[in-house]
Amino acid sequence: MAAPEEVFEEFEASEEAQSHYEEHNQKRDKVSEEKLQSLIEDFQTGDVDVVEFKSRIDGLNKRNQLWGFDGFIGQMHFNKLLNAAPDEGDFGDRLREAIQAPESVEEAKTKVDSFAEYTQRLKDNDIDSDPFPKSTIFFLSYFWHIQQPTEWPIFYPTSEQYLGDEDLLNTDAPYGSRYADFAETLDELREAADVWLESPAEYRDIANAIYWHEEWDESDIEEEETGGGTDEAEAFVDVDAPYLPPAVADLDAVAAGIDEAVNRYAPVDTDLPVIFERKLGVLFEMLGFDTEVLGQGSGRNPDGIAEAVRNDYAVIYDAKKREQGYRIGRDDRTIREYIETHTRRLRDQGKRHIYFAIVSSSFRDTEESTLRDLRTNTDIDNIVLLKASVLQELLRMRLQEPYLNLDDLEWVFGNRPGEIQSEELENIVPEWRQSDSDFSV
Repeated sequence: MAAPEEVFEEFEASEEAQSHYEEHNQKRDKVSEEKLQSLIEDFQTGDVDVVEFKSRIDGLNKRNQLWGFDGFIGQMHFNKLLNAAPDEGDFGDRLREAIQAPESVEEAKTKVDSFAEYTQRLKDNDIDSDPFPKSTIFFLSYFWHIQQPTEWPIFYPTSEQYLGDEDLLNTDAPYGSRYADFAETLDELREAADVWLESPAEYRDIANAIYWHEEWDESDIEEEETGGGTDEAEAFVDVDAPYLPPAVADLDAVAAGIDEAVNRYAPVDTDLPVIFERKLGVLFEMLGFDTEVLGQGSGRNPDGIAEAVRNDYAVIYDAKKREQGYRIGRDDRTIREYIETHTRRLRDQGKRHIYFAIVSSSFRDTEESTLRDLRTNTDIDNIVLLKASVLQELLRMRLQEPYLNLDDLEWVFGNRPGEIQSEELENIVPEWRQSDSDFSV
């Protein structure tokens, strides 16, 4: 085994390591500051519930494999916790408290022990989900680090193993004490690394150097360069325009009624809302659905029904052209009528699942109670809100990756109620297509 000084000198001397991690850290900063921190804040304030939080965290980390959270002790652990929790609301409250960054090492120790004990109770009462209490250390420290990267290190398994082998960490200590000792040891290494690296060291520099020494494989870089790592994951949704057919390339502009769209269709003797409805029908057809376009002129009907005939589900959809975003407001009565009118026929045709989707430029002041009421008091399995731009991204994915099928796409309509965010679309990617790297840093 190499002593820490040798590990850091090796890391500092490697141009390949320095180049890779300089770019890697820039990506981490960008995603953290622009996406993750605001999402965690929305969850903490209650603007996002725990089901949506889990889903969006999953999508972000699959698209940006930068911290190792997409593996077994991160997202899979999150999935197991939620599946094992008997009460989603109670679990959400406990999680909000647990991921709030501690004010001291002693508080961090207490938080880890407390949440690990809670995890053990969930494990004892739900043998199917089987969450692993030790994962608590990595799980919580990830969220703390995202919020306060200079205060709290992520408890990576590779770092734990190396420090244990060097007798710098007691890997048999209770979980809370183990994290407290881990943070203290990394503080000492940071001070020493300031000299070894001849520059101020961050927690991630310690983790990067240890991973480079212990686990690095040239294929890690090759995978990223050939489309298997972070760059591929980001490009998977945000692909070039050629993947978006011209017929629906301006769907988002039409949905918002921007001047460019108004001017483009001014010579056409058709209102922009009708153009939006027609384009939406075309998009559902391109996704692979058998689409029945209803809309204006067909009486009190939704704008269309997209059927996945061989997959036994259907999506009743309604298009709402809005410049300032759509607010469900009093439309719940109309939506209820649409549902009641069409679900019986669709059930009689053998549809096991029926979903309702509202598509608009954006959404505002959505009352979750209205969505819950519609799910509870009608024969609908789920109701989702989809920006036109999100549907465009979904189509890009479908056309770029033809292995995606209507079974995969059902996740978008049936996973949870409310507005589906673009980063969540990565959740439709089958597991065999995703990277199997668990702990890369």
